[in-house]
Amino acid sequence: MHSEQTDAYGHKLGPESPEMNNPLKEIDKVTGQLMDGLKQMNLHRCVNIIMVGDHGMEEAHCYRTEFLSSYMSNVDEITLIPGSLGRIRARSTNNSKYDAKAVVANLTCKKPDQHFKPYLKQHLPKRLHYANNRRIEEIHLMVERKWHVARKPPEGKRQPGKCSFSGDHGYDNKINSMQTIFLGYGPMFKFKTKIPPFENIELYNVMCDLLGLKPVPNNGTHGSLNHLLRNPVYKPTMPEEMSKPTPSGPVNVITDDLGCTCDEKNKVEELNERLRQVIDDSKNLPYGRPAVMFHSKYSILHHKDYISGYSEALAMPLWTSYTVNKQVDVTVLPEALNTCVRPDARVPPASSQSCTSYRADKQISYGFLYPPQLASSNDARYDALLITNTVPMYPAFKRVWTYFQKTLIKKYASERNGLNVVVGPIFDYDFDGLRDTEEKMKQYVNTSMPIPTHFFIVATSCLDFTQTVDSCTGPLSVFSFILPHRADNDESCNSWEDESKWVEELMKMHTARVRDVEILTGLDFYRRTSQSYTDILSLKTYLHTYESEI
Repeated sequence: MHSEQTDAYGHKLGPESPEMNNPLKEIDKVTGQLMDGLKQMNLHRCVNIIMVGDHGMEEAHCYRTEFLSSYMSNVDEITLIPGSLGRIRARSTNNSKYDAKAVVANLTCKKPDQHFKPYLKQHLPKRLHYANNRRIEEIHLMVERKWHVARKPPEGKRQPGKCSFSGDHGYDNKINSMQTIFLGYGPMFKFKTKIPPFENIELYNVMCDLLGLKPVPNNGTHGSLNHLLRNPVYKPTMPEEMSKPTPSGPVNVITDDLGCTCDEKNKVEELNERLRQVIDDSKNLPYGRPAVMFHSKYSILHHKDYISGYSEALAMPLWTSYTVNKQVDVTVLPEALNTCVRPDARVPPASSQSCTSYRADKQISYGFLYPPQLASSNDARYDALLITNTVPMYPAFKRVWTYFQKTLIKKYASERNGLNVVVGPIFDYDFDGLRDTEEKMKQYVNTSMPIPTHFFIVATSCLDFTQTVDSCTGPLSVFSFILPHRADNDESCNSWEDESKWVEELMKMHTARVRDVEILTGLDFYRRTSQSYTDILSLKTYLHTYESEI
């Protein structure tokens, strides 16, 4: 059954209108009739019932409308799908003068009270999974809740008090008011059980389980909702790793400095000797080593403070993992080390980046995956200054990355009684939301050094903050980000201010599920935990919305 009444009333009268009680009472009445009928036929304990909404509803009104004509003079040359999520394309497909990038530039940060933010579709948050299709417009306007966007004001004068709507949906789906109801009842569902929010894409697999059908491939994660079933019929198993790491190379005498300089000339051998030490991985990999689910040659580089899965083909880590405690100290690097980068004696020069190439390209710099400022000792700091700990990074993005490393890590670790952090690069040049193969990268990259399109962060702690991250015996808590790696910070209108004013807000906009990270990297996380695998799947499909903080 489907009822459109709540949607119609919500649009016309608004979600807070007293009249909304009427369609809700009608649905309640029909549901009661259904249950009475099932009980009369003695089927009320045999039938599984799902009641679910397809979206929420937010207040909206005509007087809260942004008109593009107040931002640009050529609105007649574009087609806008108006409303709560504006979508723009050229009015004529033959318009050679139409430039999507120029349109976005003309709409970006033009007014202090602007109620929408323009995006090229490839720059939309990855959690939306809405970019790689010719039917998807090139430009999207993420509209502030309660507001609408339209091309220009109506030609005739609107009569005062006349508006055809008081509510709408279609806003960013992480907003609380866009969430809806799920209710499951029947012999296969648990009784009087409240579960955390989940995405509707997960329901298809549950429906197949209820009907005894094998689901076709879909965007859901089969088994992630097993916790709402009494006796789940599908038992997911951890996938087999496709590529095992190769042993890291011996620590050789460095014959090529890769154009790198540092002040450690008198202690090179002593520092390289540290790379021969046997390191206990359990501290920095408390939930197991991320598995590589595609064919790749990589090795594990061990250090006291962090561990990396290093790709020879990319000449950079696939991932880097480290754990910080609640009282983590963030130190200031001595001035002599601000430009220090060391060759890694374990990696052949041909499989390493070089400082020479960084100096030759004025548009790109480098950033560290593990922050040297967190090093546990002076010698450990030199481990963090290895070139195998670097990735190509735009100077503008380094402001975001550095603020995360110097300020936010300490904040989150203090709040959560310690934190395990896994970070790494993402390559999605065709913006299809899937990991780019090396062959695909070559279609987009003219140089030997591919530039990541995004960087991921997966931060895990104990759900019970009284337990430390390395001694957690119960459920885990996670928040993740997929941060766009761009040459500018135009997405944040106040990026000219101190990073404390805008970086965390930007990161929260690009919150993501761990599963989104896995799909974009080809990695598989949480391979060694005390939790059941179905609990891990639920963790991976959880999206931290930060709505309680808004």
